[in-house]
Amino acid sequence: MNCFIILHYQNIKDTIACIDSLKKLEEPKKIIVVDNHSLNLKEEEKLKKICDDLITLEENIGFAKANNQGCELAITKYKPKFLIVINNDTIIKQKDFLKIVNQDYQKYKFAILGPKIITNNGDSVNPFPVYKTLSEVNKQIKYSKKLVFIYNSKILTNLLNIYLKLKRKFIKPKVLHNGDKIVCNVALHGCALIFSKLYYEKNKDIFDSRTFLYHEEEFLYQRMLKQKFITLYDPNLEIFHKEGGSLNQKFNSDTRLKNKYRQQEIIKSLEILKQDMLKNRVL
Repeated sequence: MNCFIILHYQNIKDTIACIDSLKKLEEPKKIIVVDNHSLNLKEEEKLKKICDDLITLEENIGFAKANNQGCELAITKYKPKFLIVINNDTIIKQKDFLKIVNQDYQKYKFAILGPKIITNNGDSVNPFPVYKTLSEVNKQIKYSKKLVFIYNSKILTNLLNIYLKLKRKFIKPKVLHNGDKIVCNVALHGCALIFSKLYYEKNKDIFDSRTFLYHEEEFLYQRMLKQKFITLYDPNLEIFHKEGGSLNQKFNSDTRLKNKYRQQEIIKSLEILKQDMLKNRVL
């Protein structure tokens, strides 16, 4: 038995499309949806009819804690071979997706597996480029604080946008690409993660519950290094990621407020990561 855990927040059309794609997959599976306090009664009834379990939270507790609740239910109720945690704005079209997951486990005995991520703009990729040093984390915290200051002002935000448009005319932005080969012991993007029993039998919390949103990948990567488990990227597995649908709806597509919120949450997560690095002497 395999369990899919989908974290839902506001964008029910994406969640329904995600569930519909999962139902077409081969191999036995259970679908668990965790709602981060955003469903109305009509939407709740609609989801109950198309998933196996629906967890409705009384408040928005963020990415890590909400997914942990879904994983806990899956482990307790179904004792799955694999926990597949995916964003609600993802689609899986490979009918043999779970068959490939099984084959990878037989060969590599991975703790966490990540697929190739197809997007409209190329922002989500695997292997994922996490911050691995304290200097990288400090640099990003400093940069994010500058952006928060800018996004507090409509005038400064407009000036920033003009600057970025001019910059792109002369300097091509760096485009990230998915790897084209199977690779072990790399960081993996949080929009789609497959956890084996090797991982969840050792870790009570699947994700680090101290974070609310963003940079969960760094915490998982540091945990894997410490526990000496295998992470695996396989480009033969594919998932489509729409990216940012829930946040766009949360802020009514107000890009300035969305970007400000994003940077504020990035700072919070990275400050926790920074303290961990100092404690573990990761320099």
